[in-house]
Amino acid sequence: MKNSLILPIVLVMFACTTEISQEKLKDSEIIDSSKNENILTKEGVINDSSFIADKYPISGEIEVLNDQTKVFTPRPKQLFSAASSSEIRLHKLGEIRWVYLGLEPSAAWPMTIEFLEDKNNLGLDSFDPNSGTINSKIFNFNNIDFKFVFKIERGLQQSSSEIFVSQLKKVNNSWEIVSSKENQLDALINEFYEYLSSSGPATGTSLVALNLNASNKTEVIIDERTGLSKIKLRINFARAWAALRRSLLQAGYKIIDEDRNEGKFYLEYSVRRSLLDRRPDITSVEIIVKELSSKECLISTSLDAENLDLSEEIISQINQSLS
Repeated sequence: MKNSLILPIVLVMFACTTEISQEKLKDSEIIDSSKNENILTKEGVINDSSFIADKYPISGEIEVLNDQTKVFTPRPKQLFSAASSSEIRLHKLGEIRWVYLGLEPSAAWPMTIEFLEDKNNLGLDSFDPNSGTINSKIFNFNNIDFKFVFKIERGLQQSSSEIFVSQLKKVNNSWEIVSSKENQLDALINEFYEYLSSSGPATGTSLVALNLNASNKTEVIIDERTGLSKIKLRINFARAWAALRRSLLQAGYKIIDEDRNEGKFYLEYSVRRSLLDRRPDITSVEIIVKELSSKECLISTSLDAENLDLSEEIISQINQSLS
């Protein structure tokens, strides 16, 4: 008897709540963003309007429902975080060698300067913080002038640096890169790596090199047609392919096949649908690297908009491991 009375009461309460919610929606007023400042002060959200106007301007609109204020902002861009602030790694790709450092370029800059200044048989010659290049002093070997060049760039992850090292020789009054078969980079890079490893946590940063922190190599974009996230890399295809392969392995994915000519990795991925989910099961996923230009590539999955959640998960795990 009691149970039979409870159900009608619940239904009546639900109906009343629905009517109230509908009335609130009718009374809703959408205020243009130009009036955000007045609305926020009038509703008592803030006391000082300069806080919004000068420091943190709000884009979009504010919807006022009675005494409640809601602020709607655009979807934030996905950021990249270095796995460890003290992480140091050596990388090699063909003729290119570089050191990955889990610090901003402005912090890696003074450490590289100090390394050359402390190296008695080499020394510091010149540097250009606008381009991120640091030159060692010129030295002569077998009547040929040589020098080492360190180039500091923003890494693929936020708060990380890539320090590229190359050896140049002077030929007919111009500088040419020495091939890996002839250069002396291995010994120098290993010494540089040991120097950074033993330096301990860096606390200093270079003001003149702050501009190097702003040049992002990685950006997560949203496909306007499908809503799927993709990763844009401002590096060449060879580097993007190698970085993606390493990222997939770091993220724990099993690569069952790969086709570099097609720019595809095939991952083992199993998703079994329930009886209520009519979508087909997933047994594998393709990860695609598309070359947009000689210095820009795009990483995406083969999943469609119906599998947005799975695609977002894979893209997120890839970007957290990129380096």
